[in-house]
Amino acid sequence: MKAVTAQASGRAALMQRDDIDTDAIFPGRFLRLVQRDGMGAHLFADWRAEGRPEVAFMQRQDPPRLLVASQNFGCGSSREHAVWALADYGVQAVLALSFGDIFRNNCVKNGVVAAVVAPADHARLLQALVAAPDGELRLDVATSTLHLSDGGTLPVVLAAGHAEQLLSSEDEVDRTLRHEAALRAHEERVRQQQPWLASLG
Repeated sequence: MKAVTAQASGRAALMQRDDIDTDAIFPGRFLRLVQRDGMGAHLFADWRAEGRPEVAFMQRQDPPRLLVASQNFGCGSSREHAVWALADYGVQAVLALSFGDIFRNNCVKNGVVAAVVAPADHARLLQALVAAPDGELRLDVATSTLHLSDGGTLPVVLAAGHAEQLLSSEDEVDRTLRHEAALRAHEERVRQQQPWLASLG
């Protein structure tokens, strides 16, 4: 069962590049690791080794709590390690114009907020971060609102059901078990209406 994620707050880092894939976020050679603790040490490992400007923010000692990306962040393979590494590094939320679908679902499973920002609001967000690079942002999951350091606010969009999942302590198993009585009643109804299926095990 994961912890409740009601908000993400702190300094944000900019990653102004489209199509940042999960292999860039967490290189494949580290997939043999199974312990989530310590995965942040391998976050963007190849890009850091190459001195890529997109990850210059990682040269600081204080990790950002939010990442502001562009189009299609987290595309590519389905490796959940990418989200584990972001979370272990300290990232609480990623704001982008769009996400890879599996990555976005892996985020919510691990208590990381993946919020879409509309293009006009994204431009406003970039302006705010350029004006105050160390200013703190606060993302309120319940209201889907991003609070800027200058006092302004922007709406964000979470995928259907993600806000509820982040605000509860329930994982997918817990949510399914909420309907246990109805599921058992359905199984009994099917067993009575189609008894030949029961014999199939």
